[in-house]
Amino acid sequence: MTFPIKFIHAADIHLGSMLNVSNENITNEFNIFNDGVYEAFKTIIDYAIMYKVDFLLISGDLYDRDSISIRANNFFIHQCERLLKENIKVFIIAGNHDSFISKKELFAIPSNVFICESESISQFEVRNDKSEVIARICGQSYRGKADSRKMYSHYNPPKDGIYNIALLHTEMESKSLNYVPCSLDNLKANEKIDYWALGHIHKANVLNAEKPTIAFSGVIQGRDIGENGMKGCILVEVNETGNTDVKFLPTSKVIWNKIEVDINKDSGDIPKNLTELINLIENKAKVLIQTKLKIPNGFKYEENLETTITGYSIRWVITGKGKLKDIFDESTDDIEEIIIEELNSRLMKISPFVYTDSIDVRLENSFEEYEDLINNNATLKKLSEVIEKIDENSEFKKNIIESFGQVWEKEFDIENINNFKAQLEDEDFKKILNNARQRIVTRFIKENR
Repeated sequence: MTFPIKFIHAADIHLGSMLNVSNENITNEFNIFNDGVYEAFKTIIDYAIMYKVDFLLISGDLYDRDSISIRANNFFIHQCERLLKENIKVFIIAGNHDSFISKKELFAIPSNVFICESESISQFEVRNDKSEVIARICGQSYRGKADSRKMYSHYNPPKDGIYNIALLHTEMESKSLNYVPCSLDNLKANEKIDYWALGHIHKANVLNAEKPTIAFSGVIQGRDIGENGMKGCILVEVNETGNTDVKFLPTSKVIWNKIEVDINKDSGDIPKNLTELINLIENKAKVLIQTKLKIPNGFKYEENLETTITGYSIRWVITGKGKLKDIFDESTDDIEEIIIEELNSRLMKISPFVYTDSIDVRLENSFEEYEDLINNNATLKKLSEVIEKIDENSEFKKNIIESFGQVWEKEFDIENINNFKAQLEDEDFKKILNNARQRIVTRFIKENR
């Protein structure tokens, strides 16, 4: 017999971390940049109480790093005590960021919190007020910063009609062996599991909607531009027939986004100076806060997505052709910083606020003879052909990347990046090449006019 149950699946909480904004001074004025992760987790606890769930699952990376934060640990304990008063249990596995949690908790853990072992599979039974078993939970924690064990293959609960849930912190189908690699078929093959509560991937996603339901809940609060869009947790409801319904619950306080500003979109109103560009971006920001938010694919949602938001953190990508290109090229001032300062003086006063974290200028020259010159000049034409073919020649690409110097980290594990270097993503590589091409052609045109 399957009992109706209700629970929340969350992961990748990263208590102890802050939002990685480019302007550290802004964190002194707006505490949400320091407290966003804490506020998002508090929202999960609010949801658990409001929806009267039976239990909360945390599928790894409750904390952000090896050295546990006293503030983070104390905060977590207090939030769990709120759940204890409502008779809501919490089941946790440790991930690659917090493998210490079963050994280094600084405060006494409330009796409603259960942490899975790292050396063997832990299995817990959840009972209702009649002492009937309504769900069974399996999980295994990481031993350290990496774990390549096929722990999922050892999850072996009884198949007796009780709803079985498995917690797993995995990178799924990855070339790296560091984070419990497995395939979707590996998980689907275990007929004893009804719901796989996955963690590690920071984007919410339902991998399999049928039995077994397999889902990543994603990170609960984006902390940089790479974790863009609305983040949250999953409300799971199971009825008497064992059918599973999943809904997305928003938790982000600050939403990160990359937004393109095409200066040529309105051909009759192309900005000719910085004032007009700033006004154009400001108008884009005001449209942004009126735009309906999107949830991750594959989910229904229960809550009003806008209710949790305090603000946005934006990278504006300036594209198009026009005289603005010359202004940026010829100025010795840091124009981007001046624009950022002006935008923040205007847009941090509204609600929700729109914080400009960075500006990525990708403007092109508007010379009429630009394309003709490239096509008719043998040297420039060859240059364009070489750049276009670089992606097809891995050895050539590798040699160019090596010439970029020590400031770039060319090969990196996103979980263990060097904070003293810039990580060279494919998008960065293409941007560098395109800028080089632009500069060469522009200089050629100006010198041969």
